[in-house]
Amino acid sequence: MVNQLPADLAAVARGLCTYEELEARQCRLLDTLGVGRHVDGDAAAAPLVQLDLLFMLNGYLPAGPSAFPGPLLDAVSARCARFPALDPYMSYELLIDVNCAEWQRGGDIRVFSEGRLGLLERDFYLGHRLAEPAARTAFERLCAVLREPDAVDTAAEFEAALSALEDFRAHMARFGRLSREAFRAFRPYHMGYQGGPRGASGAFMPSVQLLELVLLAPSRQYERYLDQSLAYFPAWSRPLISEWRERSGRGDNVVEAVLDGRVKTGRGAAGVLLDLVDGFVDFRMVHLGITRKALPEVFAPDDALTRRDILAQDGEGDVLADGEPGTSGFGVHTVLTNAVYRLLAARRLLAELPDRSPADAGGSHV
Repeated sequence: MVNQLPADLAAVARGLCTYEELEARQCRLLDTLGVGRHVDGDAAAAPLVQLDLLFMLNGYLPAGPSAFPGPLLDAVSARCARFPALDPYMSYELLIDVNCAEWQRGGDIRVFSEGRLGLLERDFYLGHRLAEPAARTAFERLCAVLREPDAVDTAAEFEAALSALEDFRAHMARFGRLSREAFRAFRPYHMGYQGGPRGASGAFMPSVQLLELVLLAPSRQYERYLDQSLAYFPAWSRPLISEWRERSGRGDNVVEAVLDGRVKTGRGAAGVLLDLVDGFVDFRMVHLGITRKALPEVFAPDDALTRRDILAQDGEGDVLADGEPGTSGFGVHTVLTNAVYRLLAARRLLAELPDRSPADAGGSHV
């Protein structure tokens, strides 16, 4: 049924099939398979079955949650009761991690779109999956500096983190080639809805958050974002994000460790750290540009979005303030510009440390 789903959704979109007809066919299949009544199956296969059910369920999202078939909702709930670790909604972990792991195992991947658009959608999911390990590597190299600041080559660790971050940025920059029309074709199936869970979104890619937390302390607005987000990150990452949120908030992060002298930076390490922050800013700016292209309605035509403009703004904005919240349920514009602002503010502090050369202090990226 899931393999047939892209063609069925295309038929609904073209008026060749109704949601009611699709529901009747899917519910007959669920009844035949006994899904929702017999849930004693293999725990290892449970996430993939849940993914299949949620792909079917999210196919009704363009019509609104009132269109969700009761038997499908019951099947999802029954599996969650049997396997409590399962997400009861389409999550980043299911859509990206479980889905792409299945593709890596056997070449099968779940998409909502058919034909060429389906291939673009597939690559959108795979791109997130393949990019994340690079961000995780950057996080781990910075962890090594904080763990044993006197036992590691700080400059070498910063260089390794910078190299991994550059790989990550290059992966993610490829999404800029995805047309607005293609993105908007499958985005409705990822959306959240009023009173419901947040949609599956790249905002919940965990390693990006871990990298920020090991690099600098969370601000009040970033804390608010994490308060609202933790349940939507992959299950493996939640305790790790919570740990680093607490550690970073009490000063166990690279920026504060450098500023107070716990991490010593000679000439080489100091410059590489500035490059590392610049590299993270570059990623955030690329993400901002891609989002502005894909969702121009959440930006004003005259929005000033250069690094200099963002650094000059009066602090961070409210992450929940926008009328158009975007897939993740947050104000897209504000979340992205806040992230750039935090990094640029941290860079300015690092560049103002004594014994910087004029070139270091100038901050050409700002």
